[in-house]
Amino acid sequence: MKIKRSRLKTYHHRRKSLKKDSEGNTSTDYGAATSFTAELWPGSGKLQAELYGERLSNIRNLRLEGPYTITADSKDVVHYVFEDGPDIVEGDGLCLDVGPDRPPDYKIIAVKPYKILQLEAEKI
Repeated sequence: MKIKRSRLKTYHHRRKSLKKDSEGNTSTDYGAATSFTAELWPGSGKLQAELYGERLSNIRNLRLEGPYTITADSKDVVHYVFEDGPDIVEGDGLCLDVGPDRPPDYKIIAVKPYKILQLEAEKI
């Protein structure tokens, strides 16, 4: 399946990291924004309706352009690495409706490694 060029837009990926404060509480922090091009459409269909139920209105699907490689780190976390682009992991943030200088408004909840990488993201 090919990506339709007229639907491609530039979005931003922000890497998730966990921070601990002096009291031992964990909080989420996001790294610098990396741009990528993708096709975006809202969540729909019978399968996604069964998976997400009432949350379906907060789900967005993305199909990313470009070749990628699948790697795993020492903690067995799967990374989807694009040449000259983002290193995507489930739980990372996406700036879909906000600029790259603002906190992400969506987080990646599923990665589908088809021929063209497909993501499912949920509004934070």
